[in-house]
Amino acid sequence: MQGPGAERFVVFTLRLLAVTFAVVGILFVAVPSGVLDVVSDVGEWFGNETRAAHTDQQFWLALAFAYMVVIAAICLVAQADVVRYRPLLLVLAAGKAASSLATLVFFIVDEPFFILLLNFLVDGSLALLALWLWVLAGRIGRPAEPG
Repeated sequence: MQGPGAERFVVFTLRLLAVTFAVVGILFVAVPSGVLDVVSDVGEWFGNETRAAHTDQQFWLALAFAYMVVIAAICLVAQADVVRYRPLLLVLAAGKAASSLATLVFFIVDEPFFILLLNFLVDGSLALLALWLWVLAGRIGRPAEPG
């Protein structure tokens, strides 16, 4: 995939990611215990009986919300001109990789909460997706500007 097709795909995907990150961020801050309960219920379907502990630590909830706002904003800025803002896709990939690997470590060394394993898988996939979008954005040919 290259050219206009690649650009349409990258723009659509970044818009979809921006909306998704915004919704998840709102859920994190509005109903944190509900998010943990739903994900723990799903974990039980897969045999993970360790339920995520509820928290009322507003500081960490605020940071999680802020992170989701930042990555949604990265997606919105990047989709406006994917060639010009292509490096932001590497920033997005780095953030998602850091989140993914951190939760894997916590899953292994602390408590095997399903939400940690799920975040490792989801954010790891999103890091790979961001890298793929970065590759595709490099395949978008634009005529050189006179100058």
